[in-house]
Amino acid sequence: MASTPNDIRLIRMIQQTYIEPDRGLPRWARRSNPIIRRQLGMYWKTILPEAAFFFKAFVVQAVFVLLTLPIPFLLEMALPIITAAILLFPFAVFMYGHTLLSIGSAAARAVTDELQKDTLNLLRVTPFDLRAILASKVAASIWRQVEDLGLLLIAAALMSMPLLFWQYGWLLPMEAQPVLLRLAVILGLAVSILRLALEPFMIGMIGVAMGASLRNRASAIMATVISSIFYFLFLNLTRFIPMAWPLRFAVEFVLPLVAPLVVIYLMYRLADHMLTRG
Repeated sequence: MASTPNDIRLIRMIQQTYIEPDRGLPRWARRSNPIIRRQLGMYWKTILPEAAFFFKAFVVQAVFVLLTLPIPFLLEMALPIITAAILLFPFAVFMYGHTLLSIGSAAARAVTDELQKDTLNLLRVTPFDLRAILASKVAASIWRQVEDLGLLLIAAALMSMPLLFWQYGWLLPMEAQPVLLRLAVILGLAVSILRLALEPFMIGMIGVAMGASLRNRASAIMATVISSIFYFLFLNLTRFIPMAWPLRFAVEFVLPLVAPLVVIYLMYRLADHMLTRG
């Protein structure tokens, strides 16, 4: 049955509802990008998390943490949240790992499919350069998982604070270092939220690089999984090494943000080199 003008108008309104929030993103990351639209297919109808919510959640919790200095009993009010956070933490870690591996596998598969079908050169004659094409492949892989990532970001924004008190309480006892402990919790909360924005793109770029290097779907996905596991083992096992406080600060708050950026750059350079050479 042919579509009526009203049907077409309704479809465009629905599309506009989903695509409108993308306008704040770079062109290579928008769902209106034809490279992303082609890779997403029917999965383009996803909801982008509101960045303003995470900023407000961070500010409110930072103020709460600072208020516990003059009003210590506020920490007792957070005890039920601590219990819930500890119980939910293993499930959140499992969900996050599954989401990251799904992103990396999808990115690797997207590149190997283009190479095996010999369609990458067709993409390179579009107005997008190779960097934008590779970034779009990663963005499309993230869009497929963006709703799960949104839930994880909400969990990190709302549930990380009590876990951070527990984690940094071993390094900075509350009675001896009350101010430093609270500053560490605030910084840790900011890092936790930012990591969930950086690491999915990093894993996707690893998938792109492995796909460009190995050119076989199964091998590229396996290499992506192994590389990702190695990265997180390195990042987390480093914390168990005894070290002075300045180095500890770098490991806890700087390395989790700098390392993904370095890996993204190196993986892009690897993918660019392999595809250009090919």
